[in-house]
Amino acid sequence: MSRADHSITKSAKLPQNPGWQVPAALILAMWASILSTDLYTPSLPDLDDVFGTTDRAVKLTMSVNFIGYALGPFLVGPLADHYGRRRVLAIGMALFALASVLCAVAPSIWVLIVARGIQGATGSVSSVLCVVLIRDMFRGPAAVKVLSFYGASIGLAPAVGPLLGGVLHVWFGWWSNFILLFILGAISALMIWAVIPEGGGGAPFNFRLSFRRYRRLLKNTIFLRFAVALGLIFAVLFAFITIGPYLFIERFGVATEEYGLYYGLSVIAYILGATFANRSAERISPFDITKLGAVFGVAGALTFLGLNIADMLTTTTMLVAMSLFSLGLGMLFAAAPILMFASIPTALGATAGVLFSIGQSAGAALGAASAAIFHGETPLFLAVVMLGYAVFASVLVFAGEEPKTEQL
Repeated sequence: MSRADHSITKSAKLPQNPGWQVPAALILAMWASILSTDLYTPSLPDLDDVFGTTDRAVKLTMSVNFIGYALGPFLVGPLADHYGRRRVLAIGMALFALASVLCAVAPSIWVLIVARGIQGATGSVSSVLCVVLIRDMFRGPAAVKVLSFYGASIGLAPAVGPLLGGVLHVWFGWWSNFILLFILGAISALMIWAVIPEGGGGAPFNFRLSFRRYRRLLKNTIFLRFAVALGLIFAVLFAFITIGPYLFIERFGVATEEYGLYYGLSVIAYILGATFANRSAERISPFDITKLGAVFGVAGALTFLGLNIADMLTTTTMLVAMSLFSLGLGMLFAAAPILMFASIPTALGATAGVLFSIGQSAGAALGAASAAIFHGETPLFLAVVMLGYAVFASVLVFAGEEPKTEQL
């Protein structure tokens, strides 16, 4: 390891297995970040009237947010290595809170689009640093418990977001969603600063070393194969998340405050898929679970397309199709990262985590942008786009031998 590598991996000794306040602060920060992507989705159909703009411009508030979320992590690694993880995470969440206020008071759709990009970039800090801090400070059974609770909390956030956002929209207006995000971001920033000790910091602000590590990972075909596949699956998911409110609320007349209940059913399918993967881990290899997840993903997207062609799309049939997809998504995200990280040296784990986060965000941005561009009077083109991404992801999963995972 070079001197530069050593300086970046060196960190101050952190206390082991601290109290509940630490995971609570990190989970709150991650919840704020995740909720920012879909808390206000029930408000999307009304924003064209609020700002006197088009549906396409409104949908850009989703895709630009994901772009910011994808680009932000490039700075997180060098900043955290230089200034320390606690400081960067706390300041990032404080800036996230300010960006949320800017969203709430945006006088035009274009100001909202810019503010959403800033909100995504600052929210990405938690996606990179929260798990790193948990792994730094917790060991043994405590680490398992904290990571399990952290994962369960993150899995619930997408289900709670649209439901809570619909209620806030009806009671107070679309802007109230961003006030809630401001409150969550501000509280998490204060908690992080107060209860998490500083770890890391002091390394040179070395972009050149960071990019050398990125370049090394981008030459790893196994890592890329599964990273791109997961990004494409995210594209399928967020293509639907972007258009879903229009289908449920405008096409089928679902009440805005009830939209989250429908969306939550597909999240239950995601949890079932992840549970199956975890309980089958001793009997089925991560590669076989990943392949099974890819098959369910294609089956869900294909079902959605078939329902459109047969003119049989209803709230119930659409939920069946998306639940099939979500079942596969739960399997993929439980198993595919194992294959990704087994293909790289341990020293590149943090850099791989950054690229993993960027890949998911880039996929989400691609899906949201595709939905905004191709969504018309019917969801048929949306179904075609979703199936295309799902098939491409499956080809990547199946196109190669099973990676070795012994080192894990």
